[in-house]
Amino acid sequence: MTLEVEKTIHLDASPERVWRAITEADELTAWFPESIEWEARQGGEGWLGWQSHGRFAARIEAFEPPRFLAWRWAREPDTSLDETDTTLVEWTLTPRDGGGTTLHLRESGFVAESYRDENDAGWDHELGELVEHLGEPEAAIA
Repeated sequence: MTLEVEKTIHLDASPERVWRAITEADELTAWFPESIEWEARQGGEGWLGWQSHGRFAARIEAFEPPRFLAWRWAREPDTSLDETDTTLVEWTLTPRDGGGTTLHLRESGFVAESYRDENDAGWDHELGELVEHLGEPEAAIA
C-alpha cells in the first residue's frame, strides 16, 4: 500500500488566481494556516502555524508559477526538517479547456498509515476552505 494522499478539484478560477491562493502568505492564512512565514521561492524556508497544533517547519522544493509547487514539511511541530519525519506536498495546476483550473494535490512520504489517514481527512477540510476562499462552493474534492 502506498502511503500518500491525492485530491483533485476542478475550479473556475484561473491558474494564476489559484497560484496566489497557494503561495502568498496573506492568501494562505485566509484558508490554511493561521500564520505563515516563508520565502515564496524555490529553496525558501519557513513555517506554517496553528495555535492549536504548533508551528511546522517547511521548505519549498519546487516553485514553477503558475503550474507546480512542492513543499516539504515536518511531521512534528516545533522541530526542524532534519529532526523529524517529513512529507512532500505537491500542487499541480492545469488549465481547463474553456477556462478554470484543475488542481491536483499529492502528499507523499508518510511513515505510518495513521498519519496518512489524518492528513487525508485534514486535506478534505482544508481544500474545502480553499474552495470557499476562492468563492466556488460548488467545486467538489475528489
